Amino acid sequence: MIIFKHVRWKNFLSTGNNFTEIQLDRSTTTLIVGENGAGKSTVLDALCFGLFNKPFRNISKKQLVNSVNTGASVVEVEFSIGTKEVKVVRGIKPNIFEVWVNGNMINQDANARD
Repeated sequence: MIIFKHVRWKNFLSTGNNFTEIQLDRSTTTLIVGENGAGKSTVLDALCFGLFNKPFRNISKKQLVNSVNTGASVVEVEFSIGTKEVKVVRGIKPNIFEVWVNGNMINQDANARD
């Protein structure tokens, strides 16, 4: 079973240059509630982008980068699968893709499509 722990991002969509972090493992279920424009969809877009390199909504990757800071967009997702602790770091401008398992970065020699 996958247990999501944290999702954090900066310079992603309308958020600025400081990390925004959502802790997802405080209880067995997490409910995100807020007013229109509060950032609920941003959380989902950040989670999907971090894991799958594309947002949940129909938004191009170019639109994901904060339009004021125009770069250094980073999303980090931390989760566990059994005894493995996994951290995925993905960024735009510059392009970053790192997968850490139990504190060790796995081999990055593969093609970006892999």
